[in-house]
Amino acid sequence: AAAASQPALVVAPVDGANALAARVAELEQRLSRITIEAASASGNASRAEGLLVAFAVRRALDRGLSLGYLDAQLRLRFGDDQPNAVKTIIDTSRDPITLEQLRSDLDGLAPQLVGRSEGNGNLWTGIKREFGELFVVRPAGSQSTRASERLDRARRYLAGGQVDKAIEEVQALPGAEAATEWLIDARRYHEARRALDLIETAAILEPRDGQAAAMVRKQAETTP
Repeated sequence: AAAASQPALVVAPVDGANALAARVAELEQRLSRITIEAASASGNASRAEGLLVAFAVRRALDRGLSLGYLDAQLRLRFGDDQPNAVKTIIDTSRDPITLEQLRSDLDGLAPQLVGRSEGNGNLWTGIKREFGELFVVRPAGSQSTRASERLDRARRYLAGGQVDKAIEEVQALPGAEAATEWLIDARRYHEARRALDLIETAAILEPRDGQAAAMVRKQAETTP
C-alpha cells in the first residue's frame, strides 16, 4: 500500500539532448562550407593552370616555336571541351607562321599585288590602272579602292594584329592571285588565334573542377 501511494516518476525532456542536436546541425553546416571552399579553391587552381598553359601556347605560336611539352598539356586540359580548337592550334604549330613573316611576305608581293611587276604586260596594265584611279568619285567617308591605298591599309591592319581585315584588303587587290600562298598562311594564322581565344575563354569560364564545385554547392544549399 505504501508503494502504491508513491507518486509516479515523470521523465522530462533533457535540455542537453536538444543542445547536442543543435551542435551536430551546426557542425554539418560548417563541414558543408568547408567542402564548398575546398572545391572552389581546387577550381581556382585548375583555372590558373589552364590559363598558364593557354598563355604559354600563345607565346610559342607568336614566336614561331614548336609546342613541345605544351602539346600534351593542351590536349589534356582542353581536348575534351574544345577538340577543334586544340586540333587547329596543334596543326598550326607544326608549320608555324608569325605576324612578322606575314608582313615581310606581303612587302615582297607588293609589286605584283598592285600590278607593277617586271613583265611588260603587267606593267602596262598597272600604268593604265593607275591613270584610271587618279580621278575616282566615291561617297564621302568611304575608303579608297586604289590598289596602293588598299595595300597600305593591309599593312596597317597587320601591324595592329587585325589579320582578318588585312586578308579582305589583299583579296580585293588587282594582283590577288599572286598572294594565294600568303592568303593561306594568313588564314592559318587567324584561325589559330581564334582557337587560342576559345581555349583561354574555356580556361576562365570552365575550370576542370567547376562542375564538381557547383554540385557540392547545390547539395549544401538543399541540405536542411
